Amino acid sequence: MKKIQSITVDSTAAETHLCMLGSNYKTDKSPYNDVGHRHPYTAVYSLFFSRFRFQPVRFVEIGIAGGNSILLWRTYFTHKDTHIFGFDRDKNFLQNTLNFGLPGVSVGEMDVYEEESIRKGLEATGGNLDVLLDDSSHGLVDQIRIIKQGLPFVKPGGLIVIEDIFRDTPEEKYEEALADVLDQFSLAMFVTTEHERRYSPGWNNDKLLFLVKK
Repeated sequence: MKKIQSITVDSTAAETHLCMLGSNYKTDKSPYNDVGHRHPYTAVYSLFFSRFRFQPVRFVEIGIAGGNSILLWRTYFTHKDTHIFGFDRDKNFLQNTLNFGLPGVSVGEMDVYEEESIRKGLEATGGNLDVLLDDSSHGLVDQIRIIKQGLPFVKPGGLIVIEDIFRDTPEEKYEEALADVLDQFSLAMFVTTEHERRYSPGWNNDKLLFLVKK
């Protein structure tokens, strides 16, 4: 039996609040975005993240580009004590995010090619994270590195989410690479996302990996 389960979710009929926010902030996480790629993630995220929405969530995103997704998360998670941490190795991306002046948002440098950089960045958050989301290099080796280095900083019941997995990458490669830590998760599941507006030409990487820490 596979240790990492796999499902496909077609969210064509869904227009959640998070979907609309993703469109408004022009992030590629929403299929209703009109600029660039359209990954059908927001409806799936609504299922997983809604329990945190009105709580003081501690949320990390690695790979923040221009900072639009940080705007998305800070708007969606409404509790005044929510803390969103954004990491990237591009200083311009970090400064652009700071320029939004969002309350409860911190940013820091991180190079996902280096274990120590990942670890130091996450140490600076104080740990006890509800969600650790990776949207950085999209490379399998880097994704595995982030999962293993990030695991100690996620609270029991918290989530590690890996975005933009290539559909043609055999899932067994992830199982093999994570074999030594899979027993620390109560759920490990690939979610292949579908939507009539899905658009990722040349990449075909509209797939997520959800890991729930025991």
